[in-house]
Amino acid sequence: MTDIKQTFKAFQSEFLPAILNSYSIIFFLDKKILAVTIMLVSFFNFWAGLSGLVAVIFTLAIGYSMHLDKPTLRSGVYSFNALLVGIGMGTFFDPGVVYFSLLALAALLTLLLSVTLGGQLFKKNLPFLSIPFVVTFWFIVLPSSHFENLGLTQRSIFWINEIYAKGGNSLLQAYQTIDSMQINQMLDIYLRSLSSIFFQNNLIAGALVAVSLLFSSRIMFSLSIIGFLSAYFFAQFTGSEAASINYYNIGANYMMIGFALGGFFLIPSKQSYLWAILLIPLTSLVLLFFYKLLGYIQLPVFSLPFAFVSITFLYFLQLRTKASSLIITPVQHNSPEINLYTYTNNKDRLAGWYYYPLALPFMGEWTVTQAHDGEFTHKGDWGKAFDFMITDREGKTYRNAGVLTEDFYCYNKPVFAPADGYVETIIDNIDDNEIGKVNTINNWGNSIVIRHATGFYTQISHLRKGTFKVHKGEFVKKGDMLANCGNSGRSPEPHIHFQVQTLPNVGAKTLDYPFAYFYKQTEKSDLLMQYKKPEKGDVLSPVSTNNFIYKAFNIIPDSVFKLNFENKNGEQAEEIWESYTDAFNYKYIYCAQTGASAYYVNDGVLFYFTAFYGNKNSLLYYFYLTAYKIFLGNNEFVEIQDSLPLNMIGKSKWLAWLHDFVAPFHQFFKIAYSSKIHSSDVALGIGNVKITSNISMSGINIKKNKSESIISITEEGITGFEFKNGKKHIKATCVKY
Repeated sequence: MTDIKQTFKAFQSEFLPAILNSYSIIFFLDKKILAVTIMLVSFFNFWAGLSGLVAVIFTLAIGYSMHLDKPTLRSGVYSFNALLVGIGMGTFFDPGVVYFSLLALAALLTLLLSVTLGGQLFKKNLPFLSIPFVVTFWFIVLPSSHFENLGLTQRSIFWINEIYAKGGNSLLQAYQTIDSMQINQMLDIYLRSLSSIFFQNNLIAGALVAVSLLFSSRIMFSLSIIGFLSAYFFAQFTGSEAASINYYNIGANYMMIGFALGGFFLIPSKQSYLWAILLIPLTSLVLLFFYKLLGYIQLPVFSLPFAFVSITFLYFLQLRTKASSLIITPVQHNSPEINLYTYTNNKDRLAGWYYYPLALPFMGEWTVTQAHDGEFTHKGDWGKAFDFMITDREGKTYRNAGVLTEDFYCYNKPVFAPADGYVETIIDNIDDNEIGKVNTINNWGNSIVIRHATGFYTQISHLRKGTFKVHKGEFVKKGDMLANCGNSGRSPEPHIHFQVQTLPNVGAKTLDYPFAYFYKQTEKSDLLMQYKKPEKGDVLSPVSTNNFIYKAFNIIPDSVFKLNFENKNGEQAEEIWESYTDAFNYKYIYCAQTGASAYYVNDGVLFYFTAFYGNKNSLLYYFYLTAYKIFLGNNEFVEIQDSLPLNMIGKSKWLAWLHDFVAPFHQFFKIAYSSKIHSSDVALGIGNVKITSNISMSGINIKKNKSESIISITEEGITGFEFKNGKKHIKATCVKY
């Protein structure tokens, strides 16, 4: 009995999703409603539908038995070509023993081709698309005349008889009424083109696919229309023969170009839409070429032009030196809406991932007296540097008369390592200048260069002779004292010069690079700046970590948490959370009960979630919203501001749908998040700490609070959280195992 349950569970969790995804991934989606619709439509031609389903099941069975990558199998990537081959064979050939034997061989061949092509193309981040289907069908069609027991089907000729046999006169009349409806010619071609992807010429099938596509993705639905119109008007412009326009070519080539390049492999945008339109005429030329070439050996073109143009264009985009537009989708969610909303939200908030984090090289408040491309010495290739000094409330840099180096506030102040690294170079033999004089012979003065990574160095200059606390070749950690501020080199008054460079020598060309975190002083309070470059006149100070809060959010992999809460029925329930690291060493929290997972980062200054997957009714989802970004520092007055992807918060369905249509061009709504520490003794690291957070939606003269939350922290860590919005009020207590 246990074995039966495990088998059923495996089928439910692995095999069934893989079957459904084999259908929906044809449109680059993983929506169940679309998968079921396509499966239903494929059975309009019973043997074609059955052949497609059999081919998918056979392919997946081999894949799982041969221990191919389970996530890839579950996604349908390895089996959708077998589905197309099965539908195609069921459309053109009569069923029989020989037929199903060849169908099994064809399914096996598509799997072998998919895995082989995938193994080569995936290395270059390129898809194989429908190439396995096209090649496999060639292997069937070309020698088919040699199989005496495999005959071309005549079912299409007797389609009316089949309908009558299945549903009698009433079904026949219903079909004839719908199929002969007087609808606009363009709409008729559009719907039949959608059905032709599955080797049909059926108005009902096309209408069902169109409706399910609309429910599944507004962006893909709009791209189907754009792909169709581009092909239609180009055909009108050049003549049908020149564009080689027919239902199948529109559906399987031109529309698919729109799907692939307009909204799947590229982040949907006005540029991706425009290029999808431009590439459709190009695809028609490629189609005609293959049509003429393959016609000599009597092979069909099928969707080869779509695959050829898509793969070629994607490879072309990868060779650009700068990708300011037409962004290749970095993380594929099998939904153009999620791809778009996630990318636009994360490109700024996760910008720090692209940088090695550098801290300010001093303590206390210092003023930027010269920033990038400054008016004095920061020019040309050496322009991306900073000069720092200490100023008083009147803006003066010195006390007394300011004629001695000791009069200057920053003189002899300690200078610290901005990040971990090895000391590459030290210059420590240059005396301080008298105030107002400079040493242009030894321009940089006493300096230190630290190697943080290969090709990544920082240089700090104008230090005081004899104050170095480290030696060449020594490893230093972030915050280790290096030396003291001096007045050596080209320095008319004491200050420190800081720059980032790609070479180890003192005075190398500078690199445009931000600091990871720092406070910027304003009239009201200090602002926490994240991966920004300060400007001249900014008063800065470094950020220190509050160990009390840091410890609470330092979720170590392999930790287990039990959370007790009241479910929607008013009953006591619990969720078990476990923390792991994936193959790329990213940390995440996983709940086996709900299948939800949330990826997180704790960098010592901020705890923040980077992604959420799975059930939005899970407790983990509400914790994700509550603790989306939390400050781990000592400054209670800092309020963290952030934004969430639009797809993560529920909105009016119709409003969301309308927004999806225009989102590639402009996003009218924004989901804002804020959090703040509330505790009078947080700096001491004792007592209880409350962290509040809020989520609100704004746009089109609308501003609405979506939720309010509280996280409770004691010396034991996070003890619970409370989440409230208009519909839910959740209180959860946390116990660490």
